[in-house]
Amino acid sequence: MKLIITKENIIKALQKIIGVVEKRQTMPILSHVLFRKKENICEVVASDLEVQLSSSLILEKESDFSQNITIPGRKLFDISKGLPDNSILEIDIVEEGKLQIKSKKSKFILSALDAKTFPLMDIDNENSVNFSINSNDYKKIVSRTSFAMAQQDVRYYLNGLYVSLSSKELFGVATDGHRLAKSGVETDIILEETVSAIIPRKGVIEIDKQLGEESQILTAAVSKNHLQISAKDTNAISKLIDGKFPDYEKVIPLDASKKILVECKSFKEALIRVSILSNDRFRGVRLNFLDNEIKVSANNPEKEEASDDIKATYSGEPIEVGFNVNYLIDVLNAIKTKNVQILLKDNNSSALLMPENDNSSSYVVMPLRI
Repeated sequence: MKLIITKENIIKALQKIIGVVEKRQTMPILSHVLFRKKENICEVVASDLEVQLSSSLILEKESDFSQNITIPGRKLFDISKGLPDNSILEIDIVEEGKLQIKSKKSKFILSALDAKTFPLMDIDNENSVNFSINSNDYKKIVSRTSFAMAQQDVRYYLNGLYVSLSSKELFGVATDGHRLAKSGVETDIILEETVSAIIPRKGVIEIDKQLGEESQILTAAVSKNHLQISAKDTNAISKLIDGKFPDYEKVIPLDASKKILVECKSFKEALIRVSILSNDRFRGVRLNFLDNEIKVSANNPEKEEASDDIKATYSGEPIEVGFNVNYLIDVLNAIKTKNVQILLKDNNSSALLMPENDNSSSYVVMPLRI
């Protein structure tokens, strides 16, 4: 058996899947990638038991791919990157448990584990709902919401992105208990009933990485335990989080009657400047909403202070609210319109932020006592 691959093709395939390969694994097989034959093409597969990624690999015509093999993933990736441009790699088995990689005068002997022990995920035997979506729609929802996902929260159902799909709309919701992000797109998918799932954080990030910038139609399947998304030359399967997502509708304030309109760029720049002197631990800033003006201020335990005034469109009684500056900046990074509208009820209320003239996304940031 001999696999002959160009450096460009091996790196292109590995870059899409290497994110789930860890050097140190409790199961040694998970530090390997699987080369397997599937429907007359070579596929490279990586898994961490939560997310499985696979990518098509173009072999040279002289290759003789007669059996599945595993190769240490990170080592193969680093070896490939270290070779000169336009290199050709030859991979073959030298003895049981040993592989040889040759490229001109370079030679590497790597260990290989039994390909039959590689833990593959498969949802073919699960009752799943199948549909197609545009890759740009998926990426748009992820880019607008994923920053609000929790990280290693004991409320495990918050460590992911809640996705809901109906015949009219696909939307995602993420929250860590301090802020919430919701964004959606219109759809015309034929579905008998609404489908929902919580995709774990790693699944959200790795699937997003696999999809290129060009628009393409994705084939998706959702079952009780898994989500599978297939593109032109990649495939991803992610386990789903088994839990009940919070009632996010209750978090979005409906009685916020005070409306402020401010330019995103100038607001974000003022927040970044003032936050330099905020408390390193709590990252709190104080916002004073005055007539056609927002006063941004912060101080720290060293009794240092910073303030900045920016123009805004607002008329009403003055409101003073404290927020975590990082949460506000995250929202402003996700909003792509020139202006952002901020809706508040009073001095103790959450802030509802939305892009100007765009109801497809909404963001809630809880107040902070300063």
